[in-house]
Amino acid sequence: MKVALLNTLYHPYRIGGAERSVQLLAEGLVARGHKVVVITLDQPETPAKKETINGVDVYRVPLHNNYWPFADSYRKPSIVRRALWHCRDRYNKAMARQVEAILERERPELLHTHNVTGFSVAVWNVAKSLALPVVHTIRDYSLLCPRNAYRKGRNCSKACLSCLPFLVPKRKASVAVDVVVGISRFVLERHLEWGFFPHSKRAVVYNPVGPTSCAESRFHGQEEGPLRIGFLGALAPHKGIEDLLRAVEEVNGQFPLRVLIAGKGERTYEVKLRERAKDLPVEFLGYVPAAELFSQIDILAVPSRWHEPFGRIILEAYSNAIPVIASSRGGIPEIVDEGRTGWLYNPDDSKSLAHTLGKVYKQRNKLREMGIYARNKSLAFTVEAHVKQYLEIYRMAAAGGRNATFCNN
Repeated sequence: MKVALLNTLYHPYRIGGAERSVQLLAEGLVARGHKVVVITLDQPETPAKKETINGVDVYRVPLHNNYWPFADSYRKPSIVRRALWHCRDRYNKAMARQVEAILERERPELLHTHNVTGFSVAVWNVAKSLALPVVHTIRDYSLLCPRNAYRKGRNCSKACLSCLPFLVPKRKASVAVDVVVGISRFVLERHLEWGFFPHSKRAVVYNPVGPTSCAESRFHGQEEGPLRIGFLGALAPHKGIEDLLRAVEEVNGQFPLRVLIAGKGERTYEVKLRERAKDLPVEFLGYVPAAELFSQIDILAVPSRWHEPFGRIILEAYSNAIPVIASSRGGIPEIVDEGRTGWLYNPDDSKSLAHTLGKVYKQRNKLREMGIYARNKSLAFTVEAHVKQYLEIYRMAAAGGRNATFCNN
């Protein structure tokens, strides 16, 4: 089978888990003997180019919009420029023409889109005009809202008036999708609730976790010394880092603990966090590889206030035999087995995380056993299983006739 995958960015460019997931899928398909073409963005004014990475043919096409929002040194443009950017991204015909030229040249059997930011939903209608089945994987909330359905510290429960002009044309175009896939039940159902994909077949395929360097025999969970808690991710309000610091403030002195925070954020926000934590048993590591953090902790905190579409970092912790403390947000509860791979808490209850930290300390004799269980659970989320599920979905899209079922790891 020959498949075209489309995503905003692709290896080696990476902002979040979507890029890693698309790369694992593309290379996994190639490993099974399939032909894969990836279509992805490059900076404006750069010539289109084609390269081959690990057996995957990658087309990089220049973004046709008024600025490049993915630079490492990205500085937030004015509200007017951002509004103009998102207006054009509602249905970008210039990007659609570039994608159409590649699809006509490569002639894949179907188009599988992931994040379409920058390309816009116009690519779905291009595929339909070429009689190509369309599979779309929902990886975030960018179809619903330019702010990813999170505003002023709250998750959006419905579209606000300012988002409707951006949402409506995308929702209308979603009728062109043959099969829609959520990376969690939560993210799929949220889009269906907002009126997207009314006629599409539906499935859920959780993200895979790639190979880990963790030795099979290395399990954590010290029963003596401080409880070692880790945080790994963007230092941003929606990730709940302030909730973690507040909980540490509450339990500090009740039992020994050490908190290691790995990640970076906006400079002034980082300064604020460091100032707040200066008298706490908290160490900011900056950017470090995940394996380096995992080797130093007993448990990972995932205190997201945002409705995480999935929570890849949880699986990465599992694969390193690390249980988690996680908020009951978005798709997170779907992959945390309470008391076996971790603990869930209610982020709307200001005392809940601190209470959970205390519970973990009292039950720390269970951490090693939980780490073993977590590691075994991660083995179900292999790239091989992920590829197999998508091949079934591709056949479903091509056949066009039967109903879809949830595809669970």
